[in-house]
Amino acid sequence: MDKPAFFAAVAEILETEATGLTGTETLDSLGNWDSLAVISFVAMVDSELDQIVDNEKLKQAKTLNDLAALAGL
Repeated sequence: MDKPAFFAAVAEILETEATGLTGTETLDSLGNWDSLAVISFVAMVDSELDQIVDNEKLKQAKTLNDLAALAGL
């Protein structure tokens, strides 16, 4: 999975548009970053990228690029 596909997958989780996402967007600005989105994100990274997300690092994530780094991208 490349970054644009990753951003599209995260946008789907957040129920927002993926068009024009660069990675610098804050999770708060995208909306819908809640506990359900976190669980969906962790599950997506596990199933699609075979990666385990570090919970402490996930708590510190602020941007889409931060999430991509957690996913090994």
